Amino acid sequence: MKVPELLIPADMPAGEVPDLLRNWFLGSRARRHLSRERFAAVTGSLPRGRGERALDIGCGWGYNLFLLHHRGFEPYGIDIVRNDFAAARRIALANGHRADLASADASALPFRDAVFSAVTAVETFEHIYAPDRKLAVREIARVLVPGGFLVMSTPNYQSIVERGKRLLMKAPFLQRLFPTMCYPAGEVGRDEYHPYRYHDPLPEGEIRSLLAGNGFEITGTRRILFVWKNTPDFLFPAARRLEAVCERLPLVRLLASTLVVVAIRSIPTTRRDAPTATMPHRP
Repeated sequence: MKVPELLIPADMPAGEVPDLLRNWFLGSRARRHLSRERFAAVTGSLPRGRGERALDIGCGWGYNLFLLHHRGFEPYGIDIVRNDFAAARRIALANGHRADLASADASALPFRDAVFSAVTAVETFEHIYAPDRKLAVREIARVLVPGGFLVMSTPNYQSIVERGKRLLMKAPFLQRLFPTMCYPAGEVGRDEYHPYRYHDPLPEGEIRSLLAGNGFEITGTRRILFVWKNTPDFLFPAARRLEAVCERLPLVRLLASTLVVVAIRSIPTTRRDAPTATMPHRP
């Protein structure tokens, strides 16, 4: 998906620059690649919009709001953590669109029924507390118009990376060498939960069952990305060429780091007309 280069305001205070923007989107060549490719794969899987509303779940500092805008949608974003909202609004303004944001949990979306034509979630699903995932999928189905799209990326459970993380769980003495969010969450109570410390991806089969059982028809999946995030800049061109080969090999690509899922909100046999609200927020 070709879009203009994102403009980062030069006058943004240093203390307002989100970590994910500084360390990934503006980081090393490998991190820039991984960050941007996931967003492009998700939003690029949507049909071109004509002003319809689209919701990004886990919007953070708003890069996918920018992509949705250039894809032809009117973007809205939610995040359970609102630390990056000031930056998201500033960046949106600098790039000629509005950031309509809400602090909300995916399992309790603050919108009326059937008001979005598309919902995206980039590296977010694995951070939704496991007991809440079914409700989150139902909420997404509720706010989507029949025939609307859900596209998400999440870590590929069978990837080399995730296999390594699960191995770490069997070697507690090694865990202190890695940030908490780098390996799967164990038993985490609600009083301890935080999305940045909770990482629990599902196998593709479980994602398919969860979506199919809650109002969605899956239309496609793909696995992408093999570049290691800490690849030195001088090795990045070679790593990128190797990645392009691996993504095309049928068995090898099953080990890619990211799974992209495209699904459509099922159209009921007896369909009621969607509401014609001027704003999607609930009163």
